[in-house]
Amino acid sequence: MKNNSEQLLSFLKSMGGIVWEADSMMRLFNFIGDPNQHILGFPQETWTDTPGFWESRIHPDDIGVVSEYRNLNDSPGKIHSFEYRMISADDNIKWVKDTVSFITERDVQPFLCGIRTETTAFRRLIALEQLEKNVFRLNMNNSLHELLLCYLAGLEELFPMMQCSILKIKNGRLHDGISPSLPGAYMASLENVQIGENVGSCGTAAALKRQIIVTDISTDFKWIGYRELALMHGLMACWSNPVIGTEGEVIATLAMYYRQPKSPTEDELRVMERATALLQVILENRQNTEIIIEKNLLMLQSQELAHFGNWNWDIEHNIVTWSPALYAIYGLNPNEFKATFEGYLELLHPDDRTRVKEIIENVLSTGEDTDFEERIVRPDGEVRYLRSWAKRKSDPNGEILGMIGACLDNTEKVSRIMAIEEQNQQFREIAWLQSHIIRAPLARIMGLIDLIKNTSVEELSQSKLLDYLLTSANELDDQIRIITQKTELKDGTEI
Repeated sequence: MKNNSEQLLSFLKSMGGIVWEADSMMRLFNFIGDPNQHILGFPQETWTDTPGFWESRIHPDDIGVVSEYRNLNDSPGKIHSFEYRMISADDNIKWVKDTVSFITERDVQPFLCGIRTETTAFRRLIALEQLEKNVFRLNMNNSLHELLLCYLAGLEELFPMMQCSILKIKNGRLHDGISPSLPGAYMASLENVQIGENVGSCGTAAALKRQIIVTDISTDFKWIGYRELALMHGLMACWSNPVIGTEGEVIATLAMYYRQPKSPTEDELRVMERATALLQVILENRQNTEIIIEKNLLMLQSQELAHFGNWNWDIEHNIVTWSPALYAIYGLNPNEFKATFEGYLELLHPDDRTRVKEIIENVLSTGEDTDFEERIVRPDGEVRYLRSWAKRKSDPNGEILGMIGACLDNTEKVSRIMAIEEQNQQFREIAWLQSHIIRAPLARIMGLIDLIKNTSVEELSQSKLLDYLLTSANELDDQIRIITQKTELKDGTEI
């Protein structure tokens, strides 16, 4: 087949696509099949009558392919393959693949011939998959705003004439608009707009929960209230998809704008649907993550305020996970202490270790939940009093997986109880002491009364007896007054 143009052309035609023939420098086409009009949108005469036309339509980033074609003069008869981007008549980017060979024959000038096929859909699919991978990778460490901005910019690279935006929906209004290319003033004007029918493409899509395609903003009634705004910024077409969450609520809208009236191609509609599905995953994931973070923050704050911590014991790997509040209760640094069951036992008060170990072992063997009191010793020697709960975790077959639990720092409560008990003990001691003090003058009074009863009046000195009685009564009155005053001061400040 070498140097036989008819056989080579026949072979190329059998591969399908558009057959073409050009001079050896690719400056002027001698022949190009009519189907090429469907790739770039130019008639056959433009290719054959315009010198340098092929080179003028190559994407600037791929212009290096021109020299590769011209170097084919060094390898006649061999079949080569090139894939590059070209600019179509409507200024869209098209990927094409050329299978081409340099032909030399005795009676004609050497020329290039080949077959051209469009690979835009395939290339766009690859680029879209790569963009989605990047988005999921960025989703781990970037803010939602940065993530969405990156994704929209990637979509605009796939369709260079397209301008994209995302508007969140909150309380039936548009807000937090994001776009890498739309004018900032235009996006700002959409903030807090009430959704509804005939509120542009996005407001209508959100209200009706369905795709809205507006091919000409200047004539479509859906834009009647916002037409001047859009036209002022040079926007002529807008297609919008609602992003609907799993609960059926509209959480955002994805919009694609063009600066000339335009209907979407099947490829654009497919990408739009795929992008909408991805946005649902991203937005709901972030929404759920924010809810979880808020709940965890509230839980951590509650644990700190209540001096309450929880733990999870993976028995198979002997890994115990503590909440931050639990580390605070134990007075330990999470970066310095690696929690294990043995390590936990070491932190218990020596007098409690055996008892607590038996309690934990009983939970594992019986599966019965339990609560118990325990004491721990902090690194600084301080003893803390805890009330703890423990529950066994098992799989459906009864296989023990681990244990979960929690503990409440009861130290302040125990300290108050101990202080009250100590105060009560002091009161008991005071009462005992006061009882003995009171008994002395009372005994004297009782003795004097007994003396009076058993002695004749003539033998008694009435004045002295009355003095004794008065003195003892005054002593008794003073002691009773002291006890009364101390009883009224229940907080013990005077004790």
